[in-house]
Amino acid sequence: MINITVDEKQTELIYTKYDEKEFIRNKISNIDEFLNDIEDKEVRWLDIVGLADESILEEICEKFKIHPLVIEDILNMEQTPKVEDYEEGLFVIAKNIILEKEELLSEQISFMIYRDKLISFRYKDTGIFDEIEGRLKSGTALRKNGADDLLYALLDIIVDRYFNIMEDIGDRLDDLEDETLENPDRSILGKVYLLKRDLISIRNILWPMRNTISSISKNEYDIINGNTIYYFRDIYDHIIQIIDINETYREIASSMLEIYLSSIGNKTNDVMKILTIYSTIFIPLTFVAGVYGMNFKYMPELYWKYSYPSFWIISIIITIYMIIFFRKKGWM
Repeated sequence: MINITVDEKQTELIYTKYDEKEFIRNKISNIDEFLNDIEDKEVRWLDIVGLADESILEEICEKFKIHPLVIEDILNMEQTPKVEDYEEGLFVIAKNIILEKEELLSEQISFMIYRDKLISFRYKDTGIFDEIEGRLKSGTALRKNGADDLLYALLDIIVDRYFNIMEDIGDRLDDLEDETLENPDRSILGKVYLLKRDLISIRNILWPMRNTISSISKNEYDIINGNTIYYFRDIYDHIIQIIDINETYREIASSMLEIYLSSIGNKTNDVMKILTIYSTIFIPLTFVAGVYGMNFKYMPELYWKYSYPSFWIISIIITIYMIIFFRKKGWM
């Protein structure tokens, strides 16, 4: 699986604040606009899109007193999903999976959650959080709850995308299965191996995500409200379902390799069967032709005027007899 490319455009700071009565979302040019805007009973969400400018991360690290190791994890695109508890807040890394032209891409999304605010870090705007923006704008129950509920909603969107990816892979498996049964050729082998590689890559994301959500859902962190824990357990159940689907698809992909090899073997056997039948039919004819092709001086039929037609009559009778014999045996 390939990591999504870093957006080289200028880093965008998208600031969202809301409560039950109001919702405001706009781009800001300075981190201080987020820091200085403090109002009671409001949830504040800073979405940082594009991490090419590391100076902004260093500034956030300094002003929010975030541990330097957190910044290192955010900038390391090879990190696996995890959750870590720091004095200043809870740090979470999740992985989004994107399917582009049958190629899997991995997008790392990091979160730093506090009591009343949430900071998310993304390498590129892939539109994954557009649905959450719509829900906040329309005034759903999400507006009534805290930052931990917002974190749940964002992680839930990421996990729900996994179902879409697995559905696409399921369709690819169905097409490959039909192709394998109807017309097996060498190109199918490469497609099956590519599919198995994708399933292994997804598995390597699902298990760390499972452990991350499991840790949150066990109520190990004070910053997560007790009522929100039940929603995280729902995400955990979804991940377990996706893991089961992934394992099932891996077994199907493995069985497809066996089907392919079996189909190729049957195809080869059919070819060998036809060649063997033809060879067997021509063995007695070759014998007869060989005998009368020898240059012996005293061969009684050699000067008989009916020798040539007799040879063909005998050859045809032998051929017909062998074909009838093979059909009675069920070999043809």
